[in-house]
Amino acid sequence: MSAAEGMHGGETDRLVTMVNQVARFFESQAHEPGVLGVADHVAAFWTPRMREMIFRHMDDGAEGLRPLAREGLESLRARPPKAARRRLEAAGGISVGTTPGSDAG
Repeated sequence: MSAAEGMHGGETDRLVTMVNQVARFFESQAHEPGVLGVADHVAAFWTPRMREMIFRHMDDGAEGLRPLAREGLESLRARPPKAARRRLEAAGGISVGTTPGSDAG
């Protein structure tokens, strides 16, 4: 366990639970839109600190993350949030941050 996990273990566990819940929702979609949906959701609703913590958890082995959650986070990490949204929409998905008046809009 890293020092960061020791200090923030409970928070990291909560983030793992949260991203796994998001992934479970998107598992009903085709694979690519599902991966991009996870990335889009995390980009739209998570703070930079939350994203930093979950990325650090991934660097430490990604214990407990569902495969789709891991892939979505890897996708988000590899490109800026706006690019993730464009890829999601190009794959036929709808970004949670696209609709005017949405929670993220």
